[in-house]
Amino acid sequence: MRTAAILVSLSLALACGSDAGKAVPEKKLAEAPRAPEAKGAEAKAPEAKAPEAKPAPLHLDIGHDKSGVLARAASTLETSEAVTNPALKEHLAELSHHAEKGPTNEALCTHMAGLLADKAPPLLDCIHALEHQRVHVGPEIFTEVAQCVTEARTLDELLRCEDAEKEAEQELHVKKHGTGVEPETCTKMFTHFEKLAMTDAGDQAKAVEEILEEVRADILEACAEQGTRAEVDCALNAKDMKALGACSSIL
Repeated sequence: MRTAAILVSLSLALACGSDAGKAVPEKKLAEAPRAPEAKGAEAKAPEAKAPEAKPAPLHLDIGHDKSGVLARAASTLETSEAVTNPALKEHLAELSHHAEKGPTNEALCTHMAGLLADKAPPLLDCIHALEHQRVHVGPEIFTEVAQCVTEARTLDELLRCEDAEKEAEQELHVKKHGTGVEPETCTKMFTHFEKLAMTDAGDQAKAVEEILEEVRADILEACAEQGTRAEVDCALNAKDMKALGACSSIL
């Protein structure tokens, strides 16, 4: 009996010993929930730049025109940088009502080229275009065109000046203040003016001839539309450019 009791106690001890040697399983810790990742500030779309408003149209007052054919012819010649003869410049200044106080054709074309960029015409073509415009609208109106061009800082502002000049041309064609001098007399006047100017120019005579021949048709048109009989007769009777200056105020 004692032996059986001992065996039972030993069995129980072994059973308890086998469980005691085992590690108690650890409880798995629940993972803490992750905080949502903070989103970086979304890049703002660049604000659309509002298109620049086009400048208001410019309308030139053709009532400022006080020039006949001689002032028109003299102004386009005088404002060329190719003509520098002091005596001729002095006589042209009187005839042109002092167009020399404004910028030259070359200076205007340089400024325009900067605004036109790759659309700019060759310099000589631009100069010729301005020579024609000076005859078309006369020195008083072209002074206002030149101011507009000089102040232009954008292509739209430059085109505004061009539109204003073309509008003034059309208005002057309609509101003529000439007396309708016949074409033959106008041709004689042109030839005489050209001869006197070339003589006054000395070694720059060729440059004077080239400029005047470029605008010959414009001067003949100006003679018929804006020239007066008294002005043309005075020009035909002048013996030199100095005497021609007396005809500048006759309209």
